[in-house]
Amino acid sequence: MSEKLVLTFGAACIDYIAVFDTFPKPEDKVRTQSLTLCGGGNAGNTSTCLSRLNINTKIVCKIGDDGNGKKILQDFKNDNVNTQEVLIKQGMTTSLTYVIVDITNATRTCLFSPSAEEILVDDVKKLGQSWLNGIDLVHFDSRSTPAAVELARLVKQNNILCTLDLEKYRPSLENLLLLIDYIVTTERYSLSCNETPVTTAVRLLKSDRCKFVVITKGKDGSMLVQKRILENKNENFNRVSKENIVYDDIEYDVINCPSWPIDQKDTMDTTGAGDAFIGGIIFSILQKWSIEKMMCFASYVAMRKLKGLGARMTLPRLDEINFSIFD
Repeated sequence: MSEKLVLTFGAACIDYIAVFDTFPKPEDKVRTQSLTLCGGGNAGNTSTCLSRLNINTKIVCKIGDDGNGKKILQDFKNDNVNTQEVLIKQGMTTSLTYVIVDITNATRTCLFSPSAEEILVDDVKKLGQSWLNGIDLVHFDSRSTPAAVELARLVKQNNILCTLDLEKYRPSLENLLLLIDYIVTTERYSLSCNETPVTTAVRLLKSDRCKFVVITKGKDGSMLVQKRILENKNENFNRVSKENIVYDDIEYDVINCPSWPIDQKDTMDTTGAGDAFIGGIIFSILQKWSIEKMMCFASYVAMRKLKGLGARMTLPRLDEINFSIFD
């Protein structure tokens, strides 16, 4: 395992994945190709990805003491994710997600059934400082947002790096954004804000703390935006494209990376691809890799996930990866 230690904070749940030839129509009675029970949740998936990449990872999430909660813990232990900080609420039903996978159109639809209680601000006040002992980076999946803000303030006080999976608007989100070093979001989020990916990134970069914003675009790859760094003006890129833009008299670098190639027939399920991509970004940050290598590696990790059902089945392990393909 790496000497680096990552703490993930957010959601872990159970996914019930039903595979269909095509998405059912109203009033249809259709047979599934398969029904699979597996671990899910953004923070849970990213934790598993990092652990398989030999990054020491522990997770803070809240689950019930039911059968699904026990399966979540066992799955984490099987992948060497540290569960000593997992909060277990007696009598609570653990979160679960019903996932409908449409094989023909390569889509997935998630129906989320949340638990009665997320991580609370009081949980952080009681335990937050102890969670951060020895931590090099904290990843937030933007769930339990008020509690995440409380922990992010402690993270900042302790000079620890932090990343954010910005999936959609949530209450208290604006307070959290001010405390984050690296943000990964989606083109869908930009559309929900009536913005383009670039204008979303520029808005998020107004925070003095944020170093870069990555926007994922599915099969169209990903985009990284950062305030222009003078020493990188003449940096050469081989596998990504770079352009410079100006907004409000501030120069920005915009770097576009294609998705890693995969045959359509090999794409089994997109569930958790974004979580895998984020795992690749975090791994690269810890290695202090170049932007080009980071984005290519994250795209590769996401591609590997696409080949299996559920969010974790085909996440790559470190010893399976030929790192020379990123040089």
